[in-house]
Formats: sequence, C-alpha cells, structure tokens
Amino acid sequence: MSSWRDEGDIYANGMDIDRLLEQILSDPRLRSSKAFSTTKTYADEPIIRRGSQMDSYLPQKIGQMRELQRTPRGRTWSETRLFYEQARLMEDFEDNCPYHGQFQSYYPTYRTMTDRQLRGYFTWRARVRAGQVEQTAASFAYVYLYELLMGIGVEPGRKAFDAIEAFWKTYRQFDPGMDRYVPEWLVDYVVEHDLPAELAVPYAHLEHDAAIAVLERAEKDALAAAPPKGRRRQPTDFAAMGDHAGEFAQSVCQLSSYRLDESRLYKERPEDVSRVLLAVYSRLALHYRGSRTQGLTETLFGLRFAVRHVMYASAVRYEPGFHEDCVYELSPTRRYVCKNGLWSCDSYHDGGARSAKLGQIVRAVDRQLRQALGYAHPLKDHAEAKYLVKIIDDEIAAYLGWKQAAAPRRVEIDLSKLAGIRSAAAVTREALLVDEEREDSAAEGAQEAVSMAAAEEAQQEAPAQADDVSNLGLSEDETALLRALLDGRKYAGPGNVGLMVDAINEALFHLLGDTAIEFGADGEPQLVEDYAEDVRAAL
Repeated sequence: MSSWRDEGDIYANGMDIDRLLEQILSDPRLRSSKAFSTTKTYADEPIIRRGSQMDSYLPQKIGQMRELQRTPRGRTWSETRLFYEQARLMEDFEDNCPYHGQFQSYYPTYRTMTDRQLRGYFTWRARVRAGQVEQTAASFAYVYLYELLMGIGVEPGRKAFDAIEAFWKTYRQFDPGMDRYVPEWLVDYVVEHDLPAELAVPYAHLEHDAAIAVLERAEKDALAAAPPKGRRRQPTDFAAMGDHAGEFAQSVCQLSSYRLDESRLYKERPEDVSRVLLAVYSRLALHYRGSRTQGLTETLFGLRFAVRHVMYASAVRYEPGFHEDCVYELSPTRRYVCKNGLWSCDSYHDGGARSAKLGQIVRAVDRQLRQALGYAHPLKDHAEAKYLVKIIDDEIAAYLGWKQAAAPRRVEIDLSKLAGIRSAAAVTREALLVDEEREDSAAEGAQEAVSMAAAEEAQQEAPAQADDVSNLGLSEDETALLRALLDGRKYAGPGNVGLMVDAINEALFHLLGDTAIEFGADGEPQLVEDYAEDVRAAL
C-alpha cells in the first residue's frame, strides 16, 4: 500500500480539513497545555498548516510518476519514452506551490527535476494554461514546449500548432534564445501533421531556395535555346527578356555577396543592369557546359538533393508509432519524404549563405557597364578572368546596340517651311496637268468662289444676329450651318462640318438636354424635327 497521502485522501474519508483544524484548536485539553499558554507575553504560537502547503509534502500523483521510472518496464524505456509516459500520466495535474529558484538542463525532463522543482513546474504550467504566461526557470519553458509537441494538454494538429506558436511569441521576450529552435520545430510540425504549407512559410526561409530556382531556370532556358555544336550562336534577344530580367536581378540581390541592390548604377538604371546581367549569366551557362564538368548554378550553389532529416532537432520528443509513408511538398524547391518512419528533405543544402563567386560576376558586370556608359562613379578593376570580361563586354555592346535600334524615332517638323512646300507643290502640279485637267481645275475654282460669295451674302443678310450667336456660344460658321439646317438648305460654307455639328450639339445640350443634329444615311447632317422650333426660338 502506498504511503503517499494528499488532500484528496482526506476528503475521500469524509473528513473536512478545515473542520479538523477547528476541532484541534477548540479542544480544552490542548488549549490548557503549555503550547497554548497565555501567561507568557511574547510566547511563540504553533502554526497549523495543510500538508500540501509544506515544502516536504509531495502530492500522490508526483509520487506515482516517480514510481513509474523505477518499475521494471520503466527501466527499459528510453529517456524520451519515459518522458512521454510520465507526461501522459501528469497531463491534467495541477499544483499550487510556486518555485522561485533556478533550473537549467540541456535536455530537461521531469526526471532531471527535484520534487520541489516539479511542484513549481506544474504550478507554473497551470497558470500558463489559464493564459497567464510568466517568466520562470529557463528549462521549464522548454519542457512545456516538448509537451505541446507531443500533444500533451492540447489536441494534436492545428490547435497544437497555434498553441506552440502563441507561447513562443509570448515567451521569447523573456528568452530570445528560443528563436534558434522553435521556428524549425513549427516547420517540422506542419510537415508531420500535414497542415497547410502557408503556416510554415514564415519560418522555413524559402526565399533563398526560390532565388536559386530562378537562376537555375535561367540557365536551363539558355541551354535549351543554344544551337547545335558547330552552329553559330544567335545574338541575345533582349526584347524577349520582358519582366524575367527584373525577377532575375532581384534573385541575384538575395544570393550575391556583392550587394547589387546598393549599387548606384542599379538604383538609377535597373533595367539596363538587369538585362545585361541576365545576358551575361546565359552566356556563362553555355561556357560552363562546354568547359566544366558542372553547370554554372551547380558550381555556385550545389545540387538539389535529399538528405536525412531529423524532426524536431534538439527537442525531447517521443513518437509512439511510425509515421505513415508520405511526401509533403512545402514549396517548389523543398520537399519532405517519410519512408519506413525515416524522414528526408529534398532541397538545396548550401546553408543559405551568399555566393562569393556570383558576387565577383555581378561586380564585374557593374564595373564594365559603368565604363561603357561613361558613368560618373567607376569601380576599381579586380583583375577578373579574361574570358569573363570578354563575355561581359560583348553582351554590353550587343545590349547598347539593341537599345539604340529600338529607341523611338524623333521627327521634328519646321512649320515655317510649310508655305514654301505648298508653293513648290503647286508649281509641280501645274507642270504635270494637261489642258483638260486645267479646265476642270478652273471650273472647280469658279464653283468654290461662288460658294464663298453665297456664304458671305448669307452672313450679310443678318448683320444684327451677333448678339444671339454669343448667347449660345456658337461661331459665325456654326450659326450659318444651324440656320441652313433650319431652312432645309445644304450648307456650302467653310469649316469642318463634323466638328461644327459636335460644337452645336454641345452648345444646345444645355437647352434641349438631347442631341439636336444627327447624321442621316447619306452622311449629311439633319436637324431633329422635334427640336426645330426650340432651336429657332433660341436663335
């Protein structure tokens, strides 16, 4: 029979602890004893407390947990298995005995804690679960995270992920060192529990791999467009680059040890730098294919391949069963595979560092382009390989030639010379006319003179209408057109009829609220009959 007793045992026997204390204090024999004597002015008084309030007290549940590690079965378990089984036993346990000391362990578990530390941990954990996150002994926080990773006290899946993320974001103000571990654990948790990939994206550092993929795609495009051996390479098609050149340059900014985004030339002329940089990289890809055993991108960053992946590295965690075989695509550049309970990660494994070799290429492009453009802030020569400088200079020359050819043509017209051009054209036309064409031309001129005379006569018939025209805001020619339409006559005066109709309709719209003049099937303007009297009155 276990000798461990707690408050639960006392209540189970039907005895109320407060009533028991009251009985002891009210017993006349005890009160007349020396311990309760009042003859002394400054006598000490005994303090009667609950057993759970004493430092030496150990709750029964903690005793059971201690016994578990001493059982024959417990002795055969690994440290992680023992921690998992103890955590399941203590999942709902709460205590009320705060601990203010220190507890630090590289791999903290219940086994590494003293009884007093255990009581303090479960007291602190109860407050955390109630939403009261307080700073405590450093290793207590990690033990709590280990519990969440194993689904202790929380439903595995999205709820556990949210709990881990929320606790880390709150407690990291007390322990910033958590940032080294928890983001990676969150990614592993998303993968293991097949949660949406967007939950892991903020912590997976995928930008580096995605940038490498852009360079890899540029190399593949260059090799695919390369002519067969023995055939001459076609000039770079700068027009076909489009937005891909800008995307390529942004990826280079993330990967190059030479900070292109801080270059003055790139800030002022990003399109020029981006197109030349992509052209040079494509040429170098062809050069590496013909002279190296590895491709350009592989030389700079290595190959994408699968390596063994340890889930929840540096965490104390036990998996009760093998995870089923699966493939989890976190991104186009990272994939996790589980087979027979073992995980692997298929991705780039360059450590996320910037490439010094790429930095040399980018700086050489920046320097040579500044020199070709006559830029005011040149860069010093770092004695790069001659073949690299030649490739860069060739592509810069090709780009500047393409840019000049593609530039829009600027046409300037000297209006002062138009009169001379008309006179010369009239003389040439007269010299080319035969006698019959001269007679027709004379007849057309006479008819035009008659039309102009008729228009002048019509204007002279109504000299007093200027005020009425100004009221509508119409010119004399527009007014003449409007009167001709009112009288049913064909307008023979000067001006562009279409433009004048638009002006008249705009002026009359404020009066009529509608279009007054429309064009008929024959293309001639016609006054809408319903508005004839209103227009006549307005004139």
